[in-house]
Amino acid sequence: MSEINPNDLKTIRSDFLDTQRFRVTQNAVMKNGIKKAITNERAIENSSFNFSVDVDSNKVMNQKHSGRCWMFSGLNFVRFLIEKKHNLKDMELSPDYLFFYDKLERGNYFYNNIVKTAAKPLSDREVMFLLATPQEDGGDWPLLTNLIEKYGLVPNELMPETTPAWNTTEINQMYNRKLDKDAMKLRDLVNSNASDTKIKSVIRQLNQENYRVLSICFGTPPEKFTYEYRDKNKKYHTTGEVTPLEFYKKFADINLDDYVELMNLPGGGYKYNQTYGIELCNNVVGGRNIRYLNVPMHDMRRMVIDQLKDDEPVWFACDVLQEWNNPAGLLSLKVYDWKRSFGISLGKDKATRVQYRESMPTHAMLICGVDLHDNEPTKWKVQNSWGDKPGHKGYFIMDNSWMDQYTYNTVVNKKYLTDTERAAYEKAEINLPYWTAMLSD
Repeated sequence: MSEINPNDLKTIRSDFLDTQRFRVTQNAVMKNGIKKAITNERAIENSSFNFSVDVDSNKVMNQKHSGRCWMFSGLNFVRFLIEKKHNLKDMELSPDYLFFYDKLERGNYFYNNIVKTAAKPLSDREVMFLLATPQEDGGDWPLLTNLIEKYGLVPNELMPETTPAWNTTEINQMYNRKLDKDAMKLRDLVNSNASDTKIKSVIRQLNQENYRVLSICFGTPPEKFTYEYRDKNKKYHTTGEVTPLEFYKKFADINLDDYVELMNLPGGGYKYNQTYGIELCNNVVGGRNIRYLNVPMHDMRRMVIDQLKDDEPVWFACDVLQEWNNPAGLLSLKVYDWKRSFGISLGKDKATRVQYRESMPTHAMLICGVDLHDNEPTKWKVQNSWGDKPGHKGYFIMDNSWMDQYTYNTVVNKKYLTDTERAAYEKAEINLPYWTAMLSD
């Protein structure tokens, strides 16, 4: 081990005090904070909010203090297709409805994995992983499709947001405590050689308790409803009485099987044109698992642009916490001047950042447009789910270099894949371990 030498500190201190630009930065940062003090205003001024391909300009939603970005952005995608089909504007689908069932299903998924691993000691890495966070808010595209295909959709006004959905700290703390307690009960049953019938009966009872808890917090999901609306031409329409699943199948008329999730992770042992899955990363027992096709960034951009040109937005996951300016709504490698202000460089190459846990998918949004110059993208229009105050009424600008470095996943219609890419997607996936950094929040 190498300790800090006090004599070295004298030299270091003297060097710092003698460097005027660092003293200027010090004064600005101490008074205003880091990012505000070192913001590159020119980068913001040069980011015009205009795009040659502009698909979606609906009002943004607000996930507030919850980790439901994957769900909000996915519902915004589905909403866009519904609006296009039925000539609607600013329709909203209920995140609260799907959140209820996501929490319920994750509890059941947790119980099944606890039973499966009950013979292992509590010190086992997999058991520790399960017990550390029995369930959480974060998710991915396949988890959303699992919920929609099983439970359907409802308009937002039929199951609006509640306070526990807007701020999930309390429900997550309470719910995880309950699930951990339930895990002890299930492990004891398995290890005392209880019958499968008994274990399944106990799980049904625990799920009944969870339904009650979630109903108290989020409201009780409707079984049937009638949706009445007027289109852009003020013409009245009604669906008649439908179930949420009928509403999804008849009103939305979207085949979610047509969409595949792409991944861009160069190097680090990850091969292009290879599919990858992640262990223990599901929400519905029997539901589809995460499945990524790893492709070069230029191929990912090609497919995203093709879908935008066909008037469809694109769901994507990125590391929004890197090089972003929230007030300006700008995702850019130039937005902060770390080198001039602090004398340091931040960041590594993309694969190394993931390996060292410096970066990983932390947020999902919707790409709604792109600015093309000589048929090459320079910046992208992004619909966020943080309300209409940040950026351009809730929309962000993502420059192309930022997209290359910090976008990890996109979801596109499989018709945009080449024959080679489609064949690669159909091959058996390589399962990544459950502790992989590719798990998004």
